[in-house]
Amino acid sequence: MSEESATSTTTVAPGATVAGLRPNAIGFVGVLIQSVALIGPGVAIAFGLGPGITYAGGSFPLSIALAMIASLLLAVSIGQLAIQLPSAGGFYTYISRSLGRSLGFLAGWISIPAYLLFLPLNLLAFGYAMQQASGGSLPLWAGAVALAVITGLLTFFGVRLSIRTLVVLGSIEVLVFTLLSVFLIGDAGGANALAAFTPATWGARGGISGVLVGAVIGVLFFNGFESAVLLAEESKNPRRIIQPALLIAVLLTGVVFILASYAGLAGFGFDPNAYLADTSGSPWFTLGAEAWGTAGKYIVQLVVLNSLIANCLAGYTALSRVTFAMGRSGALPKVFGRVNRRFRTPTLALFLGGLVAIGIALWSYAVYGDPPKSFLLLLDTAAYCVIVNFTVVSLATPFYYLLQRRSEFRALPHLVAPVLAVLLLIAVMGAQFFTATNPDQYPGLLPQYLGTIIVGGWLALGIIWVLALRVWRPAALEAGERVYVETA
Repeated sequence: MSEESATSTTTVAPGATVAGLRPNAIGFVGVLIQSVALIGPGVAIAFGLGPGITYAGGSFPLSIALAMIASLLLAVSIGQLAIQLPSAGGFYTYISRSLGRSLGFLAGWISIPAYLLFLPLNLLAFGYAMQQASGGSLPLWAGAVALAVITGLLTFFGVRLSIRTLVVLGSIEVLVFTLLSVFLIGDAGGANALAAFTPATWGARGGISGVLVGAVIGVLFFNGFESAVLLAEESKNPRRIIQPALLIAVLLTGVVFILASYAGLAGFGFDPNAYLADTSGSPWFTLGAEAWGTAGKYIVQLVVLNSLIANCLAGYTALSRVTFAMGRSGALPKVFGRVNRRFRTPTLALFLGGLVAIGIALWSYAVYGDPPKSFLLLLDTAAYCVIVNFTVVSLATPFYYLLQRRSEFRALPHLVAPVLAVLLLIAVMGAQFFTATNPDQYPGLLPQYLGTIIVGGWLALGIIWVLALRVWRPAALEAGERVYVETA
């Protein structure tokens, strides 16, 4: 398998990327779909509404609306950096250029588990779904490994192929859940309730506190929208299309989430307890059958599987671009910064990522059993990594524009939006501990605490690594600042 080096000696390389990624491979739609697919609207709707409804009750649509506002603030902040610093390194490059090389390395370092853990979550869900569909004859590990191999190969064969697949799969899941939501709202007729958009109380659920806790869960729904920035070196006119893609991805999925959360409650007569009591595997399997008959149940099940595939493809793409960028700079072993000569995709980053994801998925299943228990630790760990990175990159925006682009500084996008985002994210991080419920019969340390230990340990390793780089390979940290596409 022929490979080419991904190193460069220039600070800003003119023209096409010197790193070996295929320039101008995808346009605006492909970049947009990358964000939407990693958000995973189908999976979030089918399996993620329940935890939010547990706290917010019938007012969870309001929680989603608040979470969408928070995510839009983040999209503005991140997009302002993407305009100036289009790079496959994403946050790694942004923070290196604004807050310093060591912090930039740590941002890339913590991005690795943030994107990696998307993969075993999807592998577990897919394997479990196939196991249930086969009546238990197909073991969970078989479905998980099959998904990892198929989606890994699709990503390896080129970003164009994987993005085209994402366009098809992503469009299907958004369309089906939107149509089903419209049907459910129509069937509710006069029972539709505007109280869903107020901090009303629904028995023991809801109220202002319940809505705010629901918004914490809602923010996690939008994780992945930022992954579009990782395709900057492979997209057409990245300085022009990345920020609109981020904003539209949040708006599009936000509208779908609000519509679906309302429709799901409407389908159960705005009774949160009835929604939570459903035992069909997902309340949406029941709602699909009610709206479209038996065929509806199978349509929703297929769309959820489709969403898992799309989410896995997007996860591979995001993970491989971050590790590739760090390998190219020498911050990770340079073998990670090499690409296949024919397909121009990161080789080791893809295949090693797939193997590690399979291992994590099977370990979590062996220790914690069937989903959702096997999801909890992975979800909490990924969430902490994402929240830390979002907080730091929000701070990077005002520093970058005040120190390096002072003439272009504007208070609203470069200061107000980032500061509001930071304040919200601090509240989100705290809420993970003070509002989390204890899962029944959960083995070992609770996931919110074990997840904190894992992230802390990973950061400690990163600090040791960056200190070693400062002493023995300072040029590798300097390379994290480089941008490999045309200058503005």
